[in-house]
Amino acid sequence: MEKLILDILEESEKKFSEMTAVKWLKKKEIYEISYRGIMEDVRVVRKGLAAEGFQGKHIALIGGSSLEWIEGYLGIITGRTVAVPLDAMLPVEDLADLINRSDSEALFLSPKNQGLLEELLTECPDLKKIWLLQEEPAELSDGRVTCLGKLKETGRETETDSERPDSGDTATIIFTSGTTGKSKGVMLTQGNLASNVRSVDFALEPGTVILSVLPIHHAFCLVMDWLKGFSLGTTVCINDSLMHMVKNMGIFKPEVILMVPLMVETIYKKLSAASPLIPKKMVAAKAFGGNLKILITGGAHLDPFYIDKFADYGIDIFEGYGMSECSPVISSNTPERHKAGSIGRPLSNVRISFEDGEILVKGSSVMKGYYKMPEETADTLRDGWLHTGDKGYLDEDGFLFINGRIKNLIILSNGENISPEEIENKLALGKLVGEVIVTGENNGLTARIYPDQDVVKAKHMSEEKIRTELQAFLDSYNKSQPTYRQITGLVIRKNPFIKSTTKKIKRQEAEIDEP
Repeated sequence: MEKLILDILEESEKKFSEMTAVKWLKKKEIYEISYRGIMEDVRVVRKGLAAEGFQGKHIALIGGSSLEWIEGYLGIITGRTVAVPLDAMLPVEDLADLINRSDSEALFLSPKNQGLLEELLTECPDLKKIWLLQEEPAELSDGRVTCLGKLKETGRETETDSERPDSGDTATIIFTSGTTGKSKGVMLTQGNLASNVRSVDFALEPGTVILSVLPIHHAFCLVMDWLKGFSLGTTVCINDSLMHMVKNMGIFKPEVILMVPLMVETIYKKLSAASPLIPKKMVAAKAFGGNLKILITGGAHLDPFYIDKFADYGIDIFEGYGMSECSPVISSNTPERHKAGSIGRPLSNVRISFEDGEILVKGSSVMKGYYKMPEETADTLRDGWLHTGDKGYLDEDGFLFINGRIKNLIILSNGENISPEEIENKLALGKLVGEVIVTGENNGLTARIYPDQDVVKAKHMSEEKIRTELQAFLDSYNKSQPTYRQITGLVIRKNPFIKSTTKKIKRQEAEIDEP
């Protein structure tokens, strides 16, 4: 019988019963819960949902990382119910659209997002129940709105429990971030998720401290921080806000953090600004809390430059590759097997093929399809092969390399095909370069650069000085490049690029320069 997420969590409950599963900060105090404690809560949430008639239904979740959010999510997916995690940063009209498109009949909502209630109740007529993610009763007149505490009470009082799911049942629908076009609901089955958790070959000792900093609705965070982390008996510490990340590293003293490359690049620029007289490991200890050993990156390609530089600070970076459609991990570097510049070796449950340079993936983690989007599903899944849209290759040692998105290719009038990401990774190394996107314009390449504001302020740079230094940097870059890869245009932005909540630049909006 194939494993389910329920099996993985129950195994962890037995093996790590009294060990700390989660830590979080509330009113300047650290709270924690054991594996046995959180699984008891997950069970009563699941039983409460079954008792209230939501077995087999779709239930959405809106909120930032919290113990209550993860208990709600696990309560859903350990039963025969479908979880629909949504991006709490989206406008309310977009959230209402996704709730309706996903056929969600109930919602877990963070108290911090309580301001959305009135509009969601109006715009989502099929919502039968909303549980605020709090233990305290909800003081609202609408009978559809209650709290997680009441749902748990129901779960404790009932003998009813959800039917055990099958491995082919949809466990979760995760909407793509929609950096291009309409977001799609990726249907991942129980077997998809469990297979991915089992196949990620990354061993950590029980009790290893992880700081979870990525948005919790994101597949990379959900599977790697929470599901994989729980399977290994780690302690997952909740970072309540990116604004508090540095402070929380000092409080929780993590050993491992999952990040997207933009975070790595930003942190490195701050580390490298420290006095060269201070030992680098001392700088890192002050910045990261003293125990950080490993950064795991995904979501976009990381320039190998940072892997070398962070090693000087005593921190190893292991880059992986994945997408929501693959539950999400496809390949990963590990402490035992890694190669700088690669995105690791494919997981044991994955087969890789190529078609005109595009990476194709087949295996037990590949999605069931896009929810109610048969044409898009047929276009992406062909004969069981998932067409990733990424260009890449396998080297002689079996490591996978990626060199751009097919949709992002810039085709010049001379027929040359340019992957802008490769050039952007090089330009991002410039000390004055905060963010950069390369676009094709006038049969040449233009670098759109948002200058690093810390450098600008430290050097008291005028606009003219910024332009002079950036142009000199581009001239230096151009000397090492063939003509077709040289940057012929420079646009200096006044504002950062528009990003998705997973911190990816929305490339199709790169020309918009507004606060």
